[in-house]
Amino acid sequence: MQTETKTFDVQAAIAAQKKLQQEKGYPDFAPHNGVCYKCHGQIYEERHTKGCPHGISVESASAHLVTGCPHCYYSYCE
Repeated sequence: MQTETKTFDVQAAIAAQKKLQQEKGYPDFAPHNGVCYKCHGQIYEERHTKGCPHGISVESASAHLVTGCPHCYYSYCE
């Protein structure tokens, strides 16, 4: 079984999220600099909490609308 490659690059992920929003006509919920409004963590960086990795990769930012923080789970769209 092959594992999915995940690239963590803040600027590339921000650009990928903006591109996805423009192409699909999606709203802009994510913080413009990638810093969570609640926990102040960088949402586009990988963090390991209790052995589990969390963070939004470039690949994920280019395919899925960011609606919340992967670290503290704060919602940006409620």
